[in-house]
Amino acid sequence: MTISIPLIASIVLIFVLTIVIIIFIAERRFARLKILIEQERTKGERQAQELGRKLFDQWAQSSVDIIRNQITDTVKRDYEVQLASWKKKEEETIRKDAIQKSINTLLGKIGEEFSPVLLSQRYGVNLKDFRHLGTPVDFIAFRGLSDESEDMEVIFLEIKSGESSGLIKRERRVRDAIAEKRVRYEVVNLNEIIGTLKDELNRSNQTSLSS
Repeated sequence: MTISIPLIASIVLIFVLTIVIIIFIAERRFARLKILIEQERTKGERQAQELGRKLFDQWAQSSVDIIRNQITDTVKRDYEVQLASWKKKEEETIRKDAIQKSINTLLGKIGEEFSPVLLSQRYGVNLKDFRHLGTPVDFIAFRGLSDESEDMEVIFLEIKSGESSGLIKRERRVRDAIAEKRVRYEVVNLNEIIGTLKDELNRSNQTSLSS
């Protein structure tokens, strides 16, 4: 049986085309596999970097905490030693200062209460004519009241026993009102006030009943 040359050529051509197709498909699959391998490698490197950075951050934070605690403990120990030494040295001084301050405060209060005795001669005011208020002024003195003097004088007195003689805001307001002569004397008749209130209540009740 004789095979013709064109048939052999066709068979060879088909075989060659098959080989080419197989090679093309294999190259495509290889290229795709290479891409997947590269992607996985990149992903692995990124994950490794993230894990390494995370582990480094944890280590760094742990190291910082350890160092900070060591410094804190050292400073605390030094502070406690210095504080104990200072307390030991200053305890007696502090005790003396506290006693002296207590004495000064007590003497100041006693001085404020008995200041009329000290001020009586200075201002020419009879002791009976001092009136203690406490706030917003300590005393009001009526010079010449008991002596029935015609030129009687009313004196407002604010007593300061400390080193500072400055006035607080409320005391300054009283001082300024007196200095600017915003002071007056009035006689109030309570019977008139009570009568006025009764009249107003009666009018209010009548209005309520009529409505």
